[in-house]
Amino acid sequence: MKKVMPYETASYQFNGRKAIPWILFIMFFGVLNETVFNLSTPKVADQYDLSPAGVSWIITVFVITFSIGTVVYGKLADMFSIRSLITSGLFIYALGAVVGFFLQHWYVAILIGRAIQGVGASAIPALIMVVAARYYKAADRSKLFGVLASTSSFAIGIGPVIGGIVSAYIHWSTLFLLSFFPLLSIRYFRRAFPVEARRTGNLDITGLLMLSISVSAFVFWCTNPSMWWLILLGIVALFAFIWRIRTAANPFVQPELFKSWSYCAGLVTGMLLFVVMAGIPFILPLFLSGVHAFDTDRIGFMLFPGTMSAVVFGTIAGRLTASKGANYVTYIGLLVVAAALLGVVVMMTQWIGITVMLIPLYIGFAFVQTGLWDKMAQVIPPEMMGVGMGFFTLAAQIFGAFGTAGIAQMMDHHWLSRPIIPLLDQGASTSYGNLFIGFSALMIIAWMLFYKTFAGKGRPVLHKRK
Repeated sequence: MKKVMPYETASYQFNGRKAIPWILFIMFFGVLNETVFNLSTPKVADQYDLSPAGVSWIITVFVITFSIGTVVYGKLADMFSIRSLITSGLFIYALGAVVGFFLQHWYVAILIGRAIQGVGASAIPALIMVVAARYYKAADRSKLFGVLASTSSFAIGIGPVIGGIVSAYIHWSTLFLLSFFPLLSIRYFRRAFPVEARRTGNLDITGLLMLSISVSAFVFWCTNPSMWWLILLGIVALFAFIWRIRTAANPFVQPELFKSWSYCAGLVTGMLLFVVMAGIPFILPLFLSGVHAFDTDRIGFMLFPGTMSAVVFGTIAGRLTASKGANYVTYIGLLVVAAALLGVVVMMTQWIGITVMLIPLYIGFAFVQTGLWDKMAQVIPPEMMGVGMGFFTLAAQIFGAFGTAGIAQMMDHHWLSRPIIPLLDQGASTSYGNLFIGFSALMIIAWMLFYKTFAGKGRPVLHKRK
């Protein structure tokens, strides 16, 4: 048994290079489950005779527990050993697979299994971000964030492909078994990760309950926009959560975190980014199938080059972050994304042109993710690293879902078909072009916010790493 030590000295006992393959291994399977069930929903609906709204729960329950779990595990990482937390998370992840696979004759059990999977899977990105920020030196951390961005992009892109193939040729329930693979890493993490001393702090259950109600209400509203009372419930619970963290002796999230302009600016930048990152996979299939009459195979072929380019350039982004800094990489990424989105607008009638423009788009995504993760790790103090990174992930995911729901609502209105730029009136493609122009505007706003915050001097930050 390794000597128990506080996290300030844990990095000196940790071989970061040997851990990277295992970190990427579990990151792949953790992110994979976010999209692997997407193309299996028609098969699930047929088996249980479900409506589209009913079958969507297989995705919704995972999103809710995954989103809440990221900030919970982040908070726990500020108090307990990551070694123990990651072990428990991977076992919970596998437990959800057991429930879903062996009780697949009962749809309620499928939903319970997916909810448990979300709890377990949330430990992976939440704790890996803390590991990268806590255990790695600045240069190595930047490179790791780049590789993590590549791995995430690959997992998100390949998830629907794996899900579609398994559902078509084996059975959709077999997808649950993918959650067993991360268990192979437990032996390594138990042996290599240091046993950290228990640190002060408590988990504020009341604050967690308020946050959970708010997140659940917002996510349910995203899937059922006609239920307006859900958005009201979410707002009330959110204000109750804010009141709680300002008045509780041991709040779930320290209010000092949100007094940092740097942290808040990074948070907003991440939320704007995820609106676009979540909106693109939602809009493109609708556009390509509805306007160009492409089938799913051809759409997948068009998306593949962009996804693979993100895999390659994520590593390059990590190296640039280590040599040029997080600001430099984030600036480039946001501008590349904004320009690529405008390029897609110009090429709306040419599918080859769209395919080409998706390559710089996904490269830009990889750059922004890498630079932004690294910047957030710089401005969050060590004692708040877990909950700070967890809340960043939670806010980005929820805002992405929120944005997608808003986009779906806008697409039902006729005014969207009027060209924002008269010269770009492209008939049936105009409404989609307007959305891409809007996405580009969001990225320009994010660039201006990020530049104003981090390029100038005198802005307060909570923590500055040496």
